[in-house]
Amino acid sequence: MRAIIAAAGTGGHINPGIAIANKIKENDKNSEIIFVGTNRGLENDLVPRSRI
Repeated sequence: MRAIIAAAGTGGHINPGIAIANKIKENDKNSEIIFVGTNRGLENDLVPRSRI
């Protein structure tokens, strides 16, 4: 499965996106997950730390 998750700005959008990505990966280890966000938001810190 391939998925794009768009979430930017606050953890209120990013954390649920990370949770969805983790569930997808749990069900299909070969899934490709791409996050789309901004250059300034929390996603630049939270998404890389999640190691998705």
